[in-house]
Amino acid sequence: MATPAVSALKKRYPAAEIDFLVEPPADEVLAGNPHLARVLAYRCGGWRDYLAWLWRVRSGRYDWVIDFMGNPRSAILAAASLAPVRAGPSHVGHRWAYNLRLTQSTTTHYAGREKVRLLSVLGVEDAGGPAGASVLPEVYLGIRKGPDSAGPIALAPASRRITRQWPAKHYASLGRMLRERLGCAVVVLWGPGERALAEAVAAGIGEGATAPETRTLREAAAMLAGCRLLVSNCSGTKHLAVALGVPTLTIHGSSDPVSWTPPDPRHAALRCESLGCIGCGRNECLARLECLEGLAPERVCEAACALLRDVEGIRTEA
Repeated sequence: MATPAVSALKKRYPAAEIDFLVEPPADEVLAGNPHLARVLAYRCGGWRDYLAWLWRVRSGRYDWVIDFMGNPRSAILAAASLAPVRAGPSHVGHRWAYNLRLTQSTTTHYAGREKVRLLSVLGVEDAGGPAGASVLPEVYLGIRKGPDSAGPIALAPASRRITRQWPAKHYASLGRMLRERLGCAVVVLWGPGERALAEAVAAGIGEGATAPETRTLREAAAMLAGCRLLVSNCSGTKHLAVALGVPTLTIHGSSDPVSWTPPDPRHAALRCESLGCIGCGRNECLARLECLEGLAPERVCEAACALLRDVEGIRTEA
């Protein structure tokens, strides 16, 4: 989600040499990014490693350090750099680490755009400006971008947060409906610790459904790139699909669709708008997960089919 900001920064300062410090496995999606000089994969197994990273950042003699993460660990790394400009979020308790504080907008924006907007204090044009800077995530993995209209539909049923995970039984019902209505295969995607859930969903769909193992983000991207559509919870899989140009339909419970849905007709969000607690932002539910349990598979199927009609109609006209 930070790659639009990297692109905008490089466009504004083309002679700049930009390094990106990131934890694995996210370094995989930054591999080959033409705007970056180096991708630094942050592996830290204890205090000795952490001290080594503090020294490595300091010895880099950076002119600017921009902390988008804004947690205590990243703040200390920023402070240790002694860079003349250390930019980070103004709303956190450890803002002492920054001498240039980035203030979030009072209006909710798509996260990709918000990260670009934060850089306006460094001379980078706001993504909402007349130049229309792209706010879609980018990946450069040597993988063909854009959906395959003859490919399967992908489902990503897992989430780290119970308040963002549409029930497995609903995903299985949706898979059967899409298979019967569109005559397509269904691929259920999963990552570490999610195999049992994915296989249960695929078994519930039955014929035409598979849950192949993807051991890396690159493998997941290659699988997604051949798909017609992704239906998912609010998760990293969805952002990877967006970066690959694959249409997405995202099911929201506690999370805010405005923050996570790009301003692009290929991407749509769905939730139970009538609930007073919708978009609560909680990681635990106080109301029996009505926002997710009550979102019927039939409604999601209709939304998925409508999105496909719109997207594939636009592509045909183009």
